[in-house]
Amino acid sequence: MIRDKNAGKRSTGIVAVRFMRSHLFFCILLLTVFITTTGCATQNEQRRFMKQRNEQMRLLEIQKNAADIDEKGLRNMPDMTAGEYVQSGNNYLRQGNEVMAFIQYDNALRLDPEQTEIRLKKGHLLLKRGLAEDAMKEFEQVLETDPRNAQAYEGKGMVFLTEGKPDKALENFRYAIHLNPKLWQAHAFMGIIYARQRQFDDAVGAYLTATGIDPHSSSLFNNLGMSYYLSGEYEKSVEAYSKALRKDPENKILYNNLGLALCMLERYEEAFRAFKKGGNEASAYNNIGYIYLRKKKYREALSAFEKAIETKPRFYVKAHENRKMAEAAMQETSEMKQ
Repeated sequence: MIRDKNAGKRSTGIVAVRFMRSHLFFCILLLTVFITTTGCATQNEQRRFMKQRNEQMRLLEIQKNAADIDEKGLRNMPDMTAGEYVQSGNNYLRQGNEVMAFIQYDNALRLDPEQTEIRLKKGHLLLKRGLAEDAMKEFEQVLETDPRNAQAYEGKGMVFLTEGKPDKALENFRYAIHLNPKLWQAHAFMGIIYARQRQFDDAVGAYLTATGIDPHSSSLFNNLGMSYYLSGEYEKSVEAYSKALRKDPENKILYNNLGLALCMLERYEEAFRAFKKGGNEASAYNNIGYIYLRKKKYREALSAFEKAIETKPRFYVKAHENRKMAEAAMQETSEMKQ
């Protein structure tokens, strides 16, 4: 579905808005042709619950045994200071070894529980692993020591966001920004919440602030482009996506998003080139065809779907399905005119 301000709750089409959750949250328009999602919510919730429970048990076991690991495995090594544990944790984090980083940060905090920066890092690692409650405890413990710690409020906002509590998340992000206006992530998270609530002008404002603080993030410009797109400002959307691509020229999602915005401006040749870079020639024809279909340009849609099939006849199932839709729409329109 091409989502715009009047898109409602229709469930088919080529565009879906998905919020990516990791250490940060990013908004991305994805080209997902005719994907249905009914009947899988319960199974997904069960899988998420099991994954979270298993991860929590694993990290708690690691934390419980960290001292024992030090005693048995590193018995002959000299004692490490809290600062050395922190440095070791940072090194592991740079290597992508989050579990060992977690252990080292935990060791540092055992020696020096007042290290708020390390407790913040530990909280973010827990949150990234889906352990929201444990992460919240770390952020709240920081605030017990330092009641005006802006990053701890930002962390609490992230926890509330993962728990589906946008109002509480906004409250914490706003207070974090009040304490430190340069927290670009807090501005970005607020943009995500505003976009979810379809307050696109506010989302644009939040992302503009975030990009002003961190002008090097392609994801922020992608989010800005999406908010412009959803508010119907397609020229500005194209400009934002173009800036994102200058920073991340190999990102296929950005090309697809750019193609969509160009289509809304009826710049179809440019859109086709963008879609092609975001996928392949067959998918580009299919995407253009579907947009023609949505705009009730049935002959153009049928031609595009046929080219998609010619380009990739054996594998491009969706183009066959879309061609049938275009043919049915043409037939219905013809009958109505008679």
